[in-house]
Amino acid sequence: MKKAILFASLTLTLALGFVHAPALRADESDYTTMRYDPDEAKEMRSQLRPYLEPSFIPSLEYLKSWPELPVYGEYKPTQTPEEMKTHSAKLQAAYNLIVTGLPEKLSAPVARKRKILVLTYRTHTVGGSAGGLILLREAAKKYGAFELTEVYKLDDSIDEKMLAGFDAVVLNNVTATGRSGPCGDHPSLYKDHPELKDAVEKRQAETKKITPHLYNELLPNYVKAGGGLVAIHGGMLLASFICGNEEKQDDPKNVFGAMLGGAPDNWPHPRGKKSYNPMELQIMEPENPLTLAFRDVMASKVKFMSELYSVWLPKASINETRLLLRNDYDKQPGVEYNPKSVERSKVFASAIIWIKNYGKGRVYCNVMGHYQDDFSEPHKEQAMLDGLLYATGDLKVPDAPATTAGK
Repeated sequence: MKKAILFASLTLTLALGFVHAPALRADESDYTTMRYDPDEAKEMRSQLRPYLEPSFIPSLEYLKSWPELPVYGEYKPTQTPEEMKTHSAKLQAAYNLIVTGLPEKLSAPVARKRKILVLTYRTHTVGGSAGGLILLREAAKKYGAFELTEVYKLDDSIDEKMLAGFDAVVLNNVTATGRSGPCGDHPSLYKDHPELKDAVEKRQAETKKITPHLYNELLPNYVKAGGGLVAIHGGMLLASFICGNEEKQDDPKNVFGAMLGGAPDNWPHPRGKKSYNPMELQIMEPENPLTLAFRDVMASKVKFMSELYSVWLPKASINETRLLLRNDYDKQPGVEYNPKSVERSKVFASAIIWIKNYGKGRVYCNVMGHYQDDFSEPHKEQAMLDGLLYATGDLKVPDAPATTAGK
C-alpha cells in the first residue's frame, strides 16, 4: 500500500503528453507562502503548481489560505488580479527559456531509455526545484531518453528494492528537514503562527527517523551497487543535516557525506541581497566532457551568476573527489569562504561541480540550481544533462580519484 501511495505521488512516462511548467526568474522579488498540510506530497505539489501549470493563476482565496511563511517564489496575497496575470506571463517567459536553451542533442547516446527517480520534497527553493523538474521533463520529451518518476514525499516506502529499479536518483533541491537552510526548519518559521508548532515538530521528528536510513544506508548502498546519483544545489545540504559542524562531517557515521564527496557549510560572503553571487569560473579539467559546456562560453562576455556554497571536503573524500569547476575567489576582492573549509582545501572550498566514484557507482554534484536561471541558460542546462548522463553511465569521462580537490 505504501509503495502504491508513493508512486501515485506522480509517475511520468514522458513519451506521453502532459502539462509543462514555467519557472521563476532570479531577478523576481516575489515571495510565496508555505503551509504544513497533513498530506505532504499535496503540499509540495501545491507550491510547485504555479510553475508547473502555466495557465494556473491562484485566486486571492487560495493565497489567503496559506500561512505567511516566506519561501522564494510565486505570488503574494497582496497582488491584484492584473499583477497576478503579469507575474504568470513572466513565469511563462522564463519557462520558454528552458525549452529553447536545451541542446540540440544529448552529449552521448543512451544504451536504453534510462529510468530516473527525481526526489523533490521539503525543497530548499521552489523556483529552483521547479526549474529542475522542467529541465528534466522537457529533456525527456525532446530526446526520448529518460523515463522519470517524481516523488514529492519522504517516507519509508523508499527501499532497496524500489531504488534498484532506477538508473539514477536526482536529489532535486531537497533538504534534510524542510526549508530554511542546512539545519532545516527553524522555530522562527512558526513564531508568528504558533498553531503550526505541533505540525512542524511532528514533521521534524518523522524526518529524524527516516532521513538517516535513506541517506546513510539506502542511497550509499544503491550507488555502491552501481547506481548513479545527481545532487542539485540544496540536495547537497542533506550532507549537512548535522547543522554545519565541520568536525562531525568527518564522522564515519556520516556515510552520505562521504559518498557525496563534499558538504556545504556556509555561503561565501559578502552575499548579495538575493544570495546571488557573481562567479569567476576556473575550469580544473578543460578537456573533461563534463566541463565542455563552460569551456565553450568562457571566452565570451557571459556574466556567470548563481547562489554558491562554501564547501567542506570530508576526510574520507580527500584525494577521492574529482573537482571539475570552482569559483576563483582570489579574483573577487571582499569575497570570503568559510576559513575552516579553506584550511581543509583552498580550491575545494569554492567547488561548484565535482564527481566521485563510489563503489561501482557514480556521483555528480552541482552547486548551481537555486534559481530558475540555473536551468534556463544553455551552458548550465548542458552541464546538468551531461551530469545526468555521467550518473547513468552513458557519458564516459575521466573519473578516477584525483588529488586536485585536496590541495
